[in-house]
Amino acid sequence: MRILPCLLLSMLLCSASAQAQVFWSVTDDAGRQNWLLGTVHSEDPRLLEFRPELLDALRASNRLALELVPDAAMLERLNREMHFDSPQLPEVLDEELYRQVVDLMESTFGMGEPAVARMRPWAVAMTLSLPPPETGLFMDLALSFRAAGMGKQVMALETLDEQLSFLTGLSEEAQIDMIRQAVVDFDRIPEMFEQLISTYLSGDLKALERLSFEQLDELDPEVRRHFYEVGLVERNQVMLERSRAYLADGGLMIAVGALHLPGEHGLIQLLRNDGFSVEGVY
Repeated sequence: MRILPCLLLSMLLCSASAQAQVFWSVTDDAGRQNWLLGTVHSEDPRLLEFRPELLDALRASNRLALELVPDAAMLERLNREMHFDSPQLPEVLDEELYRQVVDLMESTFGMGEPAVARMRPWAVAMTLSLPPPETGLFMDLALSFRAAGMGKQVMALETLDEQLSFLTGLSEEAQIDMIRQAVVDFDRIPEMFEQLISTYLSGDLKALERLSFEQLDELDPEVRRHFYEVGLVERNQVMLERSRAYLADGGLMIAVGALHLPGEHGLIQLLRNDGFSVEGVY
């Protein structure tokens, strides 16, 4: 998902400008080559125009490691987990907020009220926080197709249960707060995503991090704390742990939401702490 959460790309070049990049070369003392890419969970066609440096690295790799492998089985299960067995949403939301959600879901996503009434609160919040899909070919999925077409192994660094626990771990009150904020921001979503994607395409990872956290500042403190501590810090450690054996062999490309890369607890610094040389490519 990035989730919007979850969302972004990679990095390059080091020294003073290191934090302003999105695709990175990762090597160890023996010269074994790996790569790190930040992605954005979006189907914007500009994100699907993969640069030659990235495609060359993908050809040279053995494995592509994503947060999740977006195959049919995973997507089918995700759809099941997003819904209650019965229409419980009207009991969770107050009448005014429920009607606003139903109206937006019907007018923008073409969902009838019977389906909306069965959605879990976190699923409503995430759906309303993203532009309505048109092609379904998100950046992560397109990269997965490319890798599979080259005969590369595509693997997951997390399980669906782990990703869902990040969302379900929020209190019901916090999930409802996210819905309220998503309704308030709904008309601004195209503008917000354009700003996000433009910043990403500029390769300015630091500005992308700042922009994302500015948007999070509008949420309840519990949500912001959970997003940072559980959604980033804890998940980054898990991703690193599950990558280590493959990094030691070389030929691994890690492609995860861009917000997992920067900062003291980001993957760039964690890899450097492990003794890897991490240098920007673009």
